[in-house]
Amino acid sequence: MRKLTIICAIFAFALASAPTARGAPVHDFNEAVATAYGFYREAVFLLRTGNPQVASLELEELATHWTAIVERFGPTPPDMYSIDPSWEKTLEEIDKKITRGLAASIEGDAKAAMKTLEPIRKMLSDLRRRNGVVVYSDIVDRANAAFRKLYKFRHNPPDFDAVEQVDQLRQMTAITVYWYEQCLVNASKSLAQDPEFKRLMDDSLYSLSRIWVPIANKAEPNLISLLRGLRSSDRLLFLRFG
Repeated sequence: MRKLTIICAIFAFALASAPTARGAPVHDFNEAVATAYGFYREAVFLLRTGNPQVASLELEELATHWTAIVERFGPTPPDMYSIDPSWEKTLEEIDKKITRGLAASIEGDAKAAMKTLEPIRKMLSDLRRRNGVVVYSDIVDRANAAFRKLYKFRHNPPDFDAVEQVDQLRQMTAITVYWYEQCLVNASKSLAQDPEFKRLMDDSLYSLSRIWVPIANKAEPNLISLLRGLRSSDRLLFLRFG
């Protein structure tokens, strides 16, 4: 846990430093990506629910916005990205994936579209990470990643008499709570006042806090029920606010 504390402290410092380090160009780029990313998240949601034709409408918007990003920022990256040798290649690869994902969606192949589009999330995260840029979407990514590890206990619950397994569950619960709290702490003023966001965070953090009860009581059915309910909230966090 000491290692986790150090990592979290470093991340918090990077996050706090990011706004003062960025100039107008990087702010404009981040804003443009955030706008395009909204269409990406909606398309991914629709593909997961088996609606490729409707997803294609979102992907058309995404393609339009991303083309504008490539044209504007590809040849002249903002200062914070200027030494990245893979800058232009990354933007163009994302553009190609959007084009292929759109084509698959139009053809009604949700599975192929999803497979093509899914890596974009990590590509954008990696692009920012290797250039020392942190945005709110990165915090949501960490919260989602933490919950994915916690959710594994849904199908593989621990042996409550095995100390090591229970400790792993405790650790993953604590890490997930931490990142969900960071989503709350680092939300913009307007987001923090959004009733949907407030309700989602309150409900999620409450449900996460309840996990300690089945751990203490060795109640496997209650643990599974809580994790099952949290999964939809975790997906909604990405869809609406990632």
